Amino acid sequence: MAGKARVGINASVVGENPTGLGVYSVKLIRALDQIRDDFVVYSSSAQAFGTLRAPIERTPVATRPDFGLRGHLLRLIWTQSVLRLRVQLSGLRGLLNTVPEGILGCSIPQVTVVHDLLPLRFPPEYPRQQHYFRQLVPRILRISRVVSADSDFTLSDVVERYKVSRAKVRVIYPGYDPDVFFENGADAPDPFEDPYFLYVGNLLPHKNVLRLLEAFAIVRKRKPCRLIIRGEGRPAYVRAVRNQVKTMGLGEAVTFLNYVDEPTLRKLYTRATCFVFPSLGEGFGLPVLEAMACGTPVVTTGVCSLPEVAGDAALMVDPFDTVNLADAMYRVLTDYGLVKDLRRRGLERVRTFTWRRSAEAMSAALDESLGSGLT
Repeated sequence: MAGKARVGINASVVGENPTGLGVYSVKLIRALDQIRDDFVVYSSSAQAFGTLRAPIERTPVATRPDFGLRGHLLRLIWTQSVLRLRVQLSGLRGLLNTVPEGILGCSIPQVTVVHDLLPLRFPPEYPRQQHYFRQLVPRILRISRVVSADSDFTLSDVVERYKVSRAKVRVIYPGYDPDVFFENGADAPDPFEDPYFLYVGNLLPHKNVLRLLEAFAIVRKRKPCRLIIRGEGRPAYVRAVRNQVKTMGLGEAVTFLNYVDEPTLRKLYTRATCFVFPSLGEGFGLPVLEAMACGTPVVTTGVCSLPEVAGDAALMVDPFDTVNLADAMYRVLTDYGLVKDLRRRGLERVRTFTWRRSAEAMSAALDESLGSGLT
């Protein structure tokens, strides 16, 4: 480990092929690496970070999220035992946890990131995480010197549900990667020729995909179009979604894709007539940001954190009103002036969400935790 390292970053959540929380950790650490030279990263997936100035201390492969529940349990045990010992022996002054998996009873200041509390909002969708979010997470956040929330919505959730002091919670928005997600006219065909709507995200009930299918069926009766659904989820809900496609006679119009690499995802965004994200709950809503960065018009819901992300650059709908959703989708499908306006607004909006800005805010939170007396 480099002699200058005074901060550890617990990135043990990064798996072999990072998605979601792993991607957040990788992007944030890469950006931090550009502005700090005093930290060490704990991760089993060194290759995911590319070339870093910071040293990487290997963690057990068995603790990766790739191994499901077993991996999560082993990672929690490793955090409370091996990571605790490593931190003590290394003489580190602080620890950044990129997810709420910190060290209990640790004497050094910790900054802990909490992305959302969706398992508490939608308990049936996250049965295995109930004990963790009800017992362990609040303890970790209370002992953390500073808590980072992905949005004002998440901040309010943390303060209300866990009674964490508002004074130590900071909103640090995630960013998007402009080297991956960007507008490219060469990839964008005429959106009114073979138009398609795109959904990107997990397939879980709170994502509201069944209502999206109902709205899509309404739109398709008025104008030919397709829908691409990219994502995976709980088998029971995936079956429900596929069964609804069959029942509604949409088999030829709906395409399901599993997770794809970033270049392929960018092309999906860029070529889509409209990105539709009808979620009932999000801690942030990164796909909305990615779509806007690709110049794609967005229809999303005016609930939870999504207005913070989309601002005035998307059409906002009531997530429980199928007709409202269908009307917004049809407007984008048929109004070229609206498409141009949403594209312009979206490209302007995303400029405020950069990983550099996220890293600078997180760096300030780390410095604050090392020098403040907050508890």
